[in-house]
Amino acid sequence: MTVLILVCAFLILLCAGVPIAWAIAGGSIAALMFGDFPMPVAWLAQQTIRGADTYTLIAIPLFLFAGELMNRGGLTHRIMQVAEHVFGRFRGGLGLVNVATAFVYGGLTGSATADTSTVAKVMIPIMEKKGYPRDFSAAVTAASGTLGIIVPPSVILLLYGVLTNTSIGGLFVAGVIPGGMLALVFMATAWIIGVRENFPRVEGKFDFALFRRDLWRALPAMFMPVFVLGAIVTGFVTATEAAGLSVVYALLIGGLFYRELGWRDLIPAIIESVALTGSVMIIMAVAVPFGWLLTVTQVPHMAAAWIGALQTGPVVTMLLVILVLKVVGFWIDLGPAMIILAPILVPIAKAAGFEPYQIGLIFTLTLGWGLFTPPIGTNIFVVCNVAKIDIGPVSRRLIPFWFATAFAIALLIFFPSLTLWLPGLMGY
Repeated sequence: MTVLILVCAFLILLCAGVPIAWAIAGGSIAALMFGDFPMPVAWLAQQTIRGADTYTLIAIPLFLFAGELMNRGGLTHRIMQVAEHVFGRFRGGLGLVNVATAFVYGGLTGSATADTSTVAKVMIPIMEKKGYPRDFSAAVTAASGTLGIIVPPSVILLLYGVLTNTSIGGLFVAGVIPGGMLALVFMATAWIIGVRENFPRVEGKFDFALFRRDLWRALPAMFMPVFVLGAIVTGFVTATEAAGLSVVYALLIGGLFYRELGWRDLIPAIIESVALTGSVMIIMAVAVPFGWLLTVTQVPHMAAAWIGALQTGPVVTMLLVILVLKVVGFWIDLGPAMIILAPILVPIAKAAGFEPYQIGLIFTLTLGWGLFTPPIGTNIFVVCNVAKIDIGPVSRRLIPFWFATAFAIALLIFFPSLTLWLPGLMGY
């Protein structure tokens, strides 16, 4: 009875257009008031406070703030220049440059929304000016923006680590190879489309002196993910302390090295990062009582028992888990979806024989798939707003990238070493 009220109230509020955080809280309140679980409503407030009272979560605003500082410090354009030197001479090369820029920048922001928004503002006008169709430019930006949740440091991987009690340092290390693999898959997709539709490419000979100059200028920005990940892997700092170091690094590089980050940029950067942090933290907070009610009513156990009763193999079990993640990802943003589904589905995947790091990356990649899938795909709305284009043409252009993502997820399922080899090498 409690579960029925919890889920129905949540879905009714969600369909009525209530923000996801209040829909989760409303479901919990309804379950406590009208269900058969004897707990006072005041318990909800206590559990909500406990949900936000986690030391590791301090890393979220710090990583987001560091990303904002690096963005305002002028690094995106420098990264794009280096990528254009390397990939611009391929047919449809600016599509590859788009993916490469998102890959490097994703390692600085840790956020898909921030990654997509920034790269869209820089790349879409340039691609359109060079003769690329606007719908393709928007589509490749929406897809490549998901790299921000996989390439370390990733806010979503950090959330997964907190929710499932998995080593965050290990998750960050495990995300390196899948992030690079997904970037290569997206590049191959963009290149095939570019060749088929005869997109333009950069003409002229490769200028090594100019490339060396641009690479030198961009190197401090590109080194930041290595700096953060290296500090964690060596045991010098925890993930939360590394987030603090990333802020200091961003201030030094943007303010002293590039000299493009001024005092007047700090307040807007703080406001933006606080707004993003608030949207994540309120969901994390209200999801704790929601998830606790699901757990004590044995929903994860019943779901695991139901899938176990089907007597399927490990691969089919994981495909069922992915199906649930994909269907939910159609309607709910990846952060709330991870918070709601991880406590239910992770035990099922573990029981099927999959490893925690492998599960975490499969979860993240699958939910990231939803970011550029209609009707709720956040990245689609971001790029459509920047490019001033309707969602229909962009969605049609995204179809090859959906298949590319499915291929990448399949590789993670069938080749566990993609997520386990590097953590094992680093001692995780």
